[in-house]
Amino acid sequence: MRYVFNSEPEQYNEVPPTQPLELGKWHEKRGRFDEALSCFKQAAIETSLPSRESNDPGHSAQSWIEYGRLSARLNKYAEADKAFGHALRFGLNYAAASLREWASLMHRKGWSDRDIFNRLSAEASAHGIPAKCLGSALYEIGAYTEAALCFTMTNYDDMQSGMLHVCCLVANSRLDEAINLIAELKHEFAPRNWSWNEEQSFISLAHFLCKWKIEGHLPFLPTCMEDRLKLAETAVSLGMIPEAEIILSQEGTSGEYILIHLLYAEGYLCKAEERLSRMEDLPIDLSVPYGARLQFIAAERLYDRGQYERASALFQDLRQSKPDDTASRFGEAACYLQSALLSLSARIERLDCTEAVKQQALEYMKSIHAALHIVESTQWHTSWTPAQLRRESGSCHAMLLN
Repeated sequence: MRYVFNSEPEQYNEVPPTQPLELGKWHEKRGRFDEALSCFKQAAIETSLPSRESNDPGHSAQSWIEYGRLSARLNKYAEADKAFGHALRFGLNYAAASLREWASLMHRKGWSDRDIFNRLSAEASAHGIPAKCLGSALYEIGAYTEAALCFTMTNYDDMQSGMLHVCCLVANSRLDEAINLIAELKHEFAPRNWSWNEEQSFISLAHFLCKWKIEGHLPFLPTCMEDRLKLAETAVSLGMIPEAEIILSQEGTSGEYILIHLLYAEGYLCKAEERLSRMEDLPIDLSVPYGARLQFIAAERLYDRGQYERASALFQDLRQSKPDDTASRFGEAACYLQSALLSLSARIERLDCTEAVKQQALEYMKSIHAALHIVESTQWHTSWTPAQLRRESGSCHAMLLN
């Protein structure tokens, strides 16, 4: 791992930007959170000066949102709360991002779904923001009952809101209402602006699954494997895990691989890991469909639990077999960097360690932290929405880094 210590991340970077907003992003990417926060705050304040004539409300809204988001990340909740409130002033086009971040902040602070709904409903109403916009934000944090209420309160005119409304009803086991809504959506939107590959496909599959759930038996399975996979994917996204298991049960080992992938992608980490632990053939055959994805999941879970040596071996196998897989490359690099940090920390804690050695180790750690933040900024690690992370709780989430 010599190259880890000798690499200087700065030599690969361009000259820092001069605009506060872009400079803040530049600092954050390198793990300099205090400097980034200062830049975001400067950018946000500058957009609010009475003497400043801003022709770009998007820039103003983004400045406040970035300031609020990083403030929340650094547990500066009061500042974040005010920032998201400021961001709502810049119009409907930026309200969705503001409300989504604000709802997530309140959820992190331990607010109940009902309290989040009450607070943000008042804010949205004060700024003339339609209820469907708040409904989308509440859906993102898994407040499905309140989100469904928002969608019921408004006459939304877009298919996306209708799809989210259906998901909320299914999540609350209101399947008859979901089927009735699907019929309304088909009548209202089908003639005009449906996209078969996404919207109509989802609605049709959701209708099939709801009918199956209500009637208690499977009418038929699609003959095409691709169609069965899409049906299983929709089932998992709607929380219908037993139905997804039945759909994929006829596919043998391949079906099990696919099911683990779907569960993991939708936030059912414990269920995915439980199934993964039953398998005795890791590292698996990467030539098998979804085999590489399964090994990536296994490596990622080891990484999240601090088992960097085992994780790096799996990432290395992926990198060597699939050179174009950048996520496994960054995952392997992250393992080496984390291992280096552990090694240096142990060196510092040694009682017989001289002050000079400690200082040298601290300098190395500073460089490694910077390199690690750059690796993490590539978003190589799987990420989940707050709603997905609410699907399971406990030890499976305790060590997630992203």
